[in-house]
Amino acid sequence: MKALLLLPLAALLVVTDASAGEHRYTLSPTYIAECGSCHVAYPPDLFGAAHWATLMQGLDRHFGTDASLDAKSQREIGEFLQSRASTRDKHLTNTKPPRLTETSWFRREHRGLSAPAKGSTLAQCNACHTRAEQGDFSEGSPKSSRR
Repeated sequence: MKALLLLPLAALLVVTDASAGEHRYTLSPTYIAECGSCHVAYPPDLFGAAHWATLMQGLDRHFGTDASLDAKSQREIGEFLQSRASTRDKHLTNTKPPRLTETSWFRREHRGLSAPAKGSTLAQCNACHTRAEQGDFSEGSPKSSRR
C-alpha cells in the first residue's frame, strides 16, 4: 500500500528539471548566444514575466548599453523568457530597470557574500557558479573562493 502512495511522488521527481538543492536550467540556444555573449544568461524563472517584458522592451538602453536585437531574436527570446518566468513574489523587485540582485530571493540566497572586487558585481554569477554558462547554478557546482 505504501508503494502505491509513493508512486505519484516518484513520478513527479522524474519529470522535474531539478531536484531539491539543485539549480539547473535548460536555456534557449538563441538566449545563450545573444544575452550570454555579454553576461551570464540568467535562468528565466528568477524574474517575473513583467520584469522580463520591461527588460526586453528596453534593450536599446540595457544598463547603459545598446543590446538591441533583430526582430526574430527578440521575439524568440521574449517568448522563451515569458514561458518560463517566475510567478513567485520572491522573484520580484521594485527597481527600474529590474535587477536580479535586488530580489528577496537573491538577497536571502546570497547573504553573507563578501563585497565583490572593484569593477565587478554580484550579478556576475559565473564568478562563483563556474558552470553558469551551461545553466548549472547548483550548490554542488564548483565555485571560486568568494564565499
